[in-house]
Amino acid sequence: MKRLLVIVILIGVVAYIAVQYLKDRRFNPPSTYDYELSEKIDTDFYNRTALKEYYKTALEVGAYARSLWRNDQIDVRFINNEDFESTRATAVYNEMIATTKMLETKLELSAKLKSQGYSNDEVQVYFEQNLRPEDIKFERNLHLLDLKMGAKGAAVWELQKLLNTNADSIPQDGIFSLITTNRLKTFQENNNLFPSGEVDEKTLKALIK
Repeated sequence: MKRLLVIVILIGVVAYIAVQYLKDRRFNPPSTYDYELSEKIDTDFYNRTALKEYYKTALEVGAYARSLWRNDQIDVRFINNEDFESTRATAVYNEMIATTKMLETKLELSAKLKSQGYSNDEVQVYFEQNLRPEDIKFERNLHLLDLKMGAKGAAVWELQKLLNTNADSIPQDGIFSLITTNRLKTFQENNNLFPSGEVDEKTLKALIK
């Protein structure tokens, strides 16, 4: 009789522990459900809607997964191909992850471009007009095109500064003199360009490369 009572008690204890475990498991989903926000994104992205969508989707990833865990005991990290609800839920979860990562990649690239000196407007051009960074840089320096001997001003000073970063120094006086002309010709020859002594498109691209 005592042995039977002990067995009944043990069964009760095991059942209680099992119930508590399942209850705790249900209401304490894995922390790995939460999407870890990137610290490398551009928080001043020109498209505020995209930035908000990134935060919103990233937060929804964890909320969606935990909701399925609590309500349906579905773990979206591990698909059950024999269960339609599990398959559908996992597909939705993975789509949310993919969307979040796509936005994150875009925002991280924007931060990288800005660290290289690009403005918000130039980043917008990059994404919306599908221009490469070097294309944007070229557009930024269009005012240097067609400079030649006799020219004066800020544009000539910028040209002289570019030439000085590529070889020996020349006076940065804003005057396109013979010294600047010869230095430009040398630069063109060193870059397999026709030594015209004038800033044409190929020369400009080589200067800002």
